[in-house]
Amino acid sequence: MRRIIKGQEPASFIQFKQKNEKAGIHIRYDSSLGKNERKPIKEALLKEQGYICAYTLKRISLDSCHIEHLKPEELCRTHMADGIETVSDLDYGNMVACFPKSSPKGIPKEKYFGAIKKDDNWINNGTDYILPLQVKCENNFKYSKEGTVEGTTVRGEITVILLGLNHDFLVEDRKLAIESFIGKSNPIKKAKTTQAISDIDKIVNGKYAEFCIPLKHALIEHLAYLIKIEKKLKYARKK
Repeated sequence: MRRIIKGQEPASFIQFKQKNEKAGIHIRYDSSLGKNERKPIKEALLKEQGYICAYTLKRISLDSCHIEHLKPEELCRTHMADGIETVSDLDYGNMVACFPKSSPKGIPKEKYFGAIKKDDNWINNGTDYILPLQVKCENNFKYSKEGTVEGTTVRGEITVILLGLNHDFLVEDRKLAIESFIGKSNPIKKAKTTQAISDIDKIVNGKYAEFCIPLKHALIEHLAYLIKIEKKLKYARKK
């Protein structure tokens, strides 16, 4: 997970809501917004997320993601109707872009990962797990060079389980990305590793590197290994 800083919602979306409100039309996200209304929302979400999934950090595009409500949209509508809260299912601040575009056919939601697995869970009003809008949300997770992830806090541990972040599919994808970047038979050297640690989670040409945070953690682990080997060689030369 990497922190998302929300930007301004698309002007077309604002105008769409205002137009319907003036006409006295009650609109809902699920039934009132068609492809034309959702496209600029998706485009804005992709841009502010650097084209990576809000939960898994997989690379996403218009054709490979869906609009996810952090607080489930149906719960937003229920609470609004009951006068409990003011977060509606049309609140841009409650939206992120997530992989995949739709639920995988033939696979139960509980056996998948990310937004599909989370589904409509909203434990204790979302306070029991980590959300990508939270400051330093990255600090609640630790990724390994093997592609696995563990929570470094109780809330992080709950989030790993809730989102299925150790699903075989994700672990393998992260591992391959790490091996491809660092190298297996001829891994990158100390100077390049140090530079990569500094740069890997920065936006380049509007995009983050896929799995940028797992890559950063793997690079830090790799650097520690290189320093350890360097010290051993220096000690051996002195003998």
